[in-house]
Amino acid sequence: MQGKIFAESMNLYQDEARILFDYYKKAAEKIVKEEMDLEKSIETARSDMTLAEKNKKKGVIITVVFGVAGLIGGILFFPYGFVLALGCIKGILVIHKSNTAREENASKIVAFEEAHRDIRRNYRVKKMGVVYVPVATTVPFESKSFMVDHTGQVGETEFKMSKVRKPAELLESLNSLENSIKEAPAVETASTPEEVDTSDYSTSIQHIKVYDYMGNIDRQVRNIRYLLHDSDSISLSLPAILPESEASAFVKEFAATDTGDKPVVPVFNTDGFKEKIDAFYSLHVMKKSFEQSANENQTAYFKRLIGRLAESVQILSKAKMNGANRIIDYAGGIFSMVLKASFNQYSPFLEAEEIERIRSASFDYQDSVDAYTPFSLKSSSRVKYDMFSTAWIAEDQSRTSMPFGMHQIQEEVLAPVIQNLMAENRIERLKIYNGIKDQKIDYLNQWHRDTEDFYGRNRAEAADLINRMRETYADYIRSLNTYKALQETQMAMSKTHSLDSAETQLENKDAEIIAGFELQAQQFNQKQEEFSEFMLRLKDNIDEKAAQFGYIPYYEATLRDKEYRDIAQSTDHLHELDPRRKKLIAISPYVAQHAKLPPPPQVEQRMYDDFGIDLLREAAGDADPASLEGNQ
Repeated sequence: MQGKIFAESMNLYQDEARILFDYYKKAAEKIVKEEMDLEKSIETARSDMTLAEKNKKKGVIITVVFGVAGLIGGILFFPYGFVLALGCIKGILVIHKSNTAREENASKIVAFEEAHRDIRRNYRVKKMGVVYVPVATTVPFESKSFMVDHTGQVGETEFKMSKVRKPAELLESLNSLENSIKEAPAVETASTPEEVDTSDYSTSIQHIKVYDYMGNIDRQVRNIRYLLHDSDSISLSLPAILPESEASAFVKEFAATDTGDKPVVPVFNTDGFKEKIDAFYSLHVMKKSFEQSANENQTAYFKRLIGRLAESVQILSKAKMNGANRIIDYAGGIFSMVLKASFNQYSPFLEAEEIERIRSASFDYQDSVDAYTPFSLKSSSRVKYDMFSTAWIAEDQSRTSMPFGMHQIQEEVLAPVIQNLMAENRIERLKIYNGIKDQKIDYLNQWHRDTEDFYGRNRAEAADLINRMRETYADYIRSLNTYKALQETQMAMSKTHSLDSAETQLENKDAEIIAGFELQAQQFNQKQEEFSEFMLRLKDNIDEKAAQFGYIPYYEATLRDKEYRDIAQSTDHLHELDPRRKKLIAISPYVAQHAKLPPPPQVEQRMYDDFGIDLLREAAGDADPASLEGNQ
């Protein structure tokens, strides 16, 4: 772009043509004006000269007339001849003045004609030149540039920048980080582990160890962060030309970026901000040096480095999580197999009837004292574990993934011992059971009598209360009607001011009373139903408590087989278990339901939020390396 002068022009050539046209136009206008002015002056002088000729003729006539008249008058009338002589003298003066004016005008005409001939008419341009005057300076900044005004027509703009103090060390750390993330080890070494504070994420696990590979990346990132923040702040102001301003539009339209071999004449003083511009140039040189060392643009380099770092950290973190989970699951599977080694495992299909019997057992003395049979599974129903198919196989080759397990000590040692010990003092226990039963029956009979009496008294009191409410409501309606009648009578008397209106008119309010009774009856019935439902619920609760009180546990049965019943019933509510207990189902449903678990780790929501961040997406779109570009 070579610039231009006039807004209507397209380039400098049109500007030169216009300048030449304007120059010759002004010259022509000047010549024509001078010629017209001189011609007008000549015309005026000629008019004056003609007028002088006319005046001269008048003077000659006056001189001749008064001269002849004076001569005759002097001869005939001497005094009057002197007066006529004066008129002759005036004519001579007019002739003399006319001659003088004629000579002057003749001289003017000669001068004007000479000036007319001497008017300059040979205007021409021998040489034209182009000289550029700097009006703005382009300053590189952040892979772009901005312009600084020289003319003093633009206000100051504040700039704040940072310059790292150790650019070489920063570049070395960046190269080291880039080399570190090229390859990730399958297994990290632990020669220099570091302990990291995680108290912000969990109060249960407040410290974790970071090993060599991740520790090295963490150290390099922290070092780069430190070097980027170890910078000198630069604050300066320059008359920067804003992109959408009038000055910017003027520079874009009229200024030149390439002056070629044309001379440049600095007119405006730029010494006031030369050092400030040099600061921008030094930052630009440093940035170019960094880009040459990194073989790419600074922005692209940091963006690529952030993307690779995010990819490496995310892949390694997921690999560690998956590997740790698999190891934990594998160890848990081995542990579950180890735990099952001390159990006798039975097929739930072959022993379905016996298992269902123990599942529904109530261990109530009144039902089980004569008919109870100890829980026992046949040895032919045992299953064996197949390591290849990870299934349990019975003698009939039926398979199951969740056998019914009975601990060997409980089945082979404790159960027989309990059964034999209980058989020795069975008669004494039966006497105790019978005494307990008689006492509870007596208590329950007395309890039921008291509760039935309580229900009867409450029903009678409720019915009496309802009747009283109805009577009270009827009295209220009658009193209300009487009051309304008296009120209407008073109003009639106040209008007529007569005692004739003092008679109280009784109105038939039977329909209103019936409607009121029906509404009140509905309310009473609703309350009565609510009360009855409450009493029924109370009675059901009392009956339930009575049944619980009347229950007499069959001690030897519960002592021997209660754990087996719990094992059988543990499969009924597996879907209600929390996620931590569901992981223990692989060991057994009984363990999953009844195991005592340590409290779960206290993990803050911040940990889940931070761990759920997609680093690759953040690095590709949301992460802006411009924050790093500001530190040159």
